[in-house]
Amino acid sequence: MARLKKLPKFVKLRKPEKQVKNLFDLKAFAEVAAKSAAEKNELGAFIEVIDEGEGISTYLFEAKKLGYQGWRWSVTIFQADPVTEPSLCEVVMVPGEDSLVAPKWVPWSERLADYQALQLELERQAFIDAANAIDEEEAAKAAAESEDVEEDAEEELAVADLEPSEDAKN
Repeated sequence: MARLKKLPKFVKLRKPEKQVKNLFDLKAFAEVAAKSAAEKNELGAFIEVIDEGEGISTYLFEAKKLGYQGWRWSVTIFQADPVTEPSLCEVVMVPGEDSLVAPKWVPWSERLADYQALQLELERQAFIDAANAIDEEEAAKAAAESEDVEEDAEEELAVADLEPSEDAKN
């Protein structure tokens, strides 16, 4: 059998520390925090816990708030070690994957450029419509004038028929 070597005197062996269970129920702590932030019957079932690292965890709960379909209550908690009391960092509503959210923000300069382009197009269309209206009015006037000219010509012919001709005088 192999012989065990003796360790030098300056090396001291320590027994490993016991794994300490968390003294606090963090999920219940997060649920209480979310219930205090939400209105009555707005907090749904627990969804998941996300370990952010360095003692920070985020607990997600379903949101049942009207108008916020697919949103979640997010409770972020910090706990330095299993024996210290947890600290509440934030309680917010965050959109889920299938939630309805506002469109992406567009800078004012782009929105203004779009507005100015629309105004320019509307002015062009108004100018074209006005030109078409003037053309229609001129066409109507020209048609009315040509009818007047035709009527005058017909009257002259009719009057000419009634007048005795020079040939008839001879």
